[in-house]
Amino acid sequence: MSLVPTAVNIRIAACFLLLSFAAVAVAEERWDLPLDPRDWKLVAENREGRLTERIYVAPGESEFFWNEKIVIGHQRLAFSTEDYMIPFMEWVDGNCRPYKMKPIEQTETAVFVQWEGDCRITGPQFEYRRVVVARDGVHVLAYSAKTSRLSEAKRQAWLEILRGARLK
Repeated sequence: MSLVPTAVNIRIAACFLLLSFAAVAVAEERWDLPLDPRDWKLVAENREGRLTERIYVAPGESEFFWNEKIVIGHQRLAFSTEDYMIPFMEWVDGNCRPYKMKPIEQTETAVFVQWEGDCRITGPQFEYRRVVVARDGVHVLAYSAKTSRLSEAKRQAWLEILRGARLK
């Protein structure tokens, strides 16, 4: 038996590596989200400590050049919605001035807000953000759109989509 790797062995090892990376990269989403029929595309997955965040955009758009996007996040740390919302509101205040934020629903374990502002990098945008505290951590679901691209009908449709989303 030769210890020198053959081309076939190297290819087999490379396939196993690729498959293992693909299995790690495509983790199952924790939200049951009834999306509209467009082919939403995962363009970014950010993992930082206990936080995982995935960004999906509409067809033909990218992580940095989008008109609509969905953010699905999970932080493996159970704390209050207030502990999540305070830093989030500080981020909005530091990056999207002027802005308006309006609560839609609030309980001890859930917050649903809408906000819009003129963000430094992305320009004027609107967002619905839903935050739910569960046993396995804090779950975030958000829909954002460029303000100029958002009709009242689309806004209402997304409000119902996000209200109807459930944790699996």
